[in-house]
Amino acid sequence: MIEMFATWCPPCRRALPHVAEMLAKFPNVFIVSVSNEDADPVEKLMEKFAPMKQLNIALDVNAEVKALAEANRINGIPHAFIIKDNVIVWQGHPMDKECEETLSKLNEK
Repeated sequence: MIEMFATWCPPCRRALPHVAEMLAKFPNVFIVSVSNEDADPVEKLMEKFAPMKQLNIALDVNAEVKALAEANRINGIPHAFIIKDNVIVWQGHPMDKECEETLSKLNEK
């Protein structure tokens, strides 16, 4: 799962603890939280916001996740893409019940 977030985004910060819980709950699924910001604000938030220390954090330095979002007409964050075999099998808000249900099914396999 690719979860898009930004440090300045209050809904994103509310979702990050939930994403950390899903990461622990579904060990057979790789979850990465990606920001298109510079490293400095992301590192500063990691220092003071404990849930971020549990996440796989990446920076979208090549704008690949941004391109994925644009190709799928995504204008808001947080937003998650669940990908299996190079196909998006679900997308939406990472706190949506369907997100967790989809991850649960993928975790079983």
